[in-house]
Amino acid sequence: MSASQSKMYGTFAGLDVGTEKVSCAIGRLKYDEESTSPQILLAGFGQRASRGVNLSGISDMEALEDTILNAVYAAEESAQRNVKEVYVNIPASLIQTRKVMTSLSLSGQNPIQAGHIRKLLSLSRDVQIDENQYIIHVWPLSYTLDDMVNIKDPIGMIGRELSALCHVVIASRSYIKNLTHCIGRCNLDVAGVVADSYAVGLACLTNDEAELGATIVDIGGKSTQIACFNRGDMVGLWNVPVGGYHITSDLARGLSTTLSQAERMKSLYGSLTLEDKNSAEQVPVTQVGQAGPNINYVPKQVIYDIIKARVDSIFDHVLTHMVNASKEINPVIFQKILLTGGACQMQGILELSHARFDANVRLAPQVGILGQNSVLQTLSFSTCAGLLHYAVQDQTGQVRDKRARTFWQRLAAWLADYRAPV
Repeated sequence: MSASQSKMYGTFAGLDVGTEKVSCAIGRLKYDEESTSPQILLAGFGQRASRGVNLSGISDMEALEDTILNAVYAAEESAQRNVKEVYVNIPASLIQTRKVMTSLSLSGQNPIQAGHIRKLLSLSRDVQIDENQYIIHVWPLSYTLDDMVNIKDPIGMIGRELSALCHVVIASRSYIKNLTHCIGRCNLDVAGVVADSYAVGLACLTNDEAELGATIVDIGGKSTQIACFNRGDMVGLWNVPVGGYHITSDLARGLSTTLSQAERMKSLYGSLTLEDKNSAEQVPVTQVGQAGPNINYVPKQVIYDIIKARVDSIFDHVLTHMVNASKEINPVIFQKILLTGGACQMQGILELSHARFDANVRLAPQVGILGQNSVLQTLSFSTCAGLLHYAVQDQTGQVRDKRARTFWQRLAAWLADYRAPV
């Protein structure tokens, strides 16, 4: 095989179930002789408007089932292949986080091995939680070995007591059960569940940003998620129940038009640039509630004022969470901010965020997925792209918090742990 040739491997799929849209992306692993790591090729994509789901969970099982079926079918048609299982996201509105300290006694004679780390992290999963909660991720924030603190990787070291401060991510058990059941009715299995914001981080963060510290602000349809990353893991997560839908709603109310017309106006004229702040250019607006077609004309400045008021409100919520979190999280993490989500496609939002956050801010489309770039490269599909990244880590054995394993996989891991000297 020449250097230009490559190997393609089996398919995997990510299913992004959101309040505004349901998206399905099908990927394949591509190995090049010139590349040291596998690449993701986007094989197919499908999307449908959400029905049957809201910020509180599933509201109509049949409507959601129909939406998922149509999104997956469109992706399969695009990829010209079928999928049997999907990786699915859990929204931040249904997630809680907790920091837990666990300890493991050692002999003090033998070096620490990977089995010791697995034992230690498994203890974090024994934390007392409500019966309607389920732990989906556990990430170590730092280790302590005897009197040595803030250890990043203790493997190979020798001591008598190893402790870990872990970030535990907990989701609604009822939502996971019902979502899994709904997906099962579509003749699909759930390969893994992933915190929404963690998937976005996998898709948008560079390795340096994830390691040195950064904050993702994901302005979605009906909520805004704030996720902090440091040393490669998610260390903080908050949810604001306000998003792009509320900008559209404000426009509809303020201009006395329909939601669909308001959404179109947001796409055509939505801007936060100073040029539109004092623009007297007239924009046609179809009025609602009239006996017949009735067009009114409003200055672009009015649209600017309505949009900016809501975006300022969203940023106020984000800043409040950042200030409160700075007591527990290194404030340096808030000096690098990544904006993503459909609402971040508005002109001028980057300049406004620079002024509001007083930080280094950039727009963050997904990176690292090849093929059909016009689809996943937009800011609206960061979660869907992140699910494919998570799937690759899962299939190649690199993921930090793997999904449930088969009996033989659990047995092999147990034997490795059992043989690890303490």
